[in-house]
Amino acid sequence: MNMHLNMNEAGATTETAKELGIGASTLRKYAAALEEHGHRFERAANKSRLFGTLEIERIKEMMNLMREQNLPLNDAAVLVMELNHEMAAAAKDGSDQQQTGAHAPLIEQEKVLQKAGVEQEQVKQLNSEWQILQERMAELQREQTKLMKQNEQLQEQVEEQRLWIKEKLDEDRDRQLITNLRSYQGRNQKPKPKQRGHSLRMLFGLLPKSRREA
Repeated sequence: MNMHLNMNEAGATTETAKELGIGASTLRKYAAALEEHGHRFERAANKSRLFGTLEIERIKEMMNLMREQNLPLNDAAVLVMELNHEMAAAAKDGSDQQQTGAHAPLIEQEKVLQKAGVEQEQVKQLNSEWQILQERMAELQREQTKLMKQNEQLQEQVEEQRLWIKEKLDEDRDRQLITNLRSYQGRNQKPKPKQRGHSLRMLFGLLPKSRREA
């Protein structure tokens, strides 16, 4: 068994992660990506992963592809496994290896890297389109914020107009009530009797005779 560390999963993962300069959770994620595309980890008695030299080299290759080629984790894992499969196939073919010597793995690696270059261009194009989409979304959000602000201002203006109209209506109603009240009081007011004292004096004979005869 090709083992790098012979201890439980936590210790092995932690120590290997320290050696690679990454976190333990990141190492587990990388290992899971390799397993998903065909790599088989040696397992301890408690079913924990054991990281040997091969595993560390493959994880380093993945990290280099993600860092230098800006590849996603899944694409990097695919390329690493394809490269290792090609190299393993070339190693098994003894006659071809004798003819080409150490150049066969390099040729296969170049093919894989060329394929990676094509995929990298596609990734760049997707990233560019995604950036344009994000900029458009940010622009739409700014427009939405602007429209919301304008809507708030319009609502404030409408409320001010409503209060002003209500105030004017109240004033007009009060004036009309006052006018109607005065008109009503004027209609109900009794006319003042004229020359009532003069009639009483004539009745009781208090006026001079000449004025009575007249």
